[in-house]
Amino acid sequence: MDTILAFLNLFAYFYVGYLIIKFVFFRRQRQKVCAWCGSKKIKFINGVPGQYFWEYRNKDGSRDKRVTGNYQQASYKSEYRCKSCHAKTGFNHFINKRPSKKVKICDRYLLEKGDGDRTHENWSDPKGVHVNARSANRKGG
Repeated sequence: MDTILAFLNLFAYFYVGYLIIKFVFFRRQRQKVCAWCGSKKIKFINGVPGQYFWEYRNKDGSRDKRVTGNYQQASYKSEYRCKSCHAKTGFNHFINKRPSKKVKICDRYLLEKGDGDRTHENWSDPKGVHVNARSANRKGG
């Protein structure tokens, strides 16, 4: 009886560990789907980073030299083609020091219609904030 309980206990630990590893390393972004049909089977076409700007900047957009550890950052725009309906979907990604298609998505929008009827829609993250890179952003207010 003790060996069965020990086996079940060991199995439970391995299962919880598996779920943690799966969640941390293999999670996909739920909103990275086709804007026409909602399929997850989409293929990356191309992507471009937006214009870089300083985290802390003066009114003209130049670097605020009073701040140490100031860095440049940019957004990223990517385009995907759906393998199911052949629609083209665009994504805006959050601002990051290293913009890429791997950065979390803040907007999804349709670029080209696909085959059949549209069953999915455009999407915007309510936490997304649009930044004016030409306005001042000062440390401490």
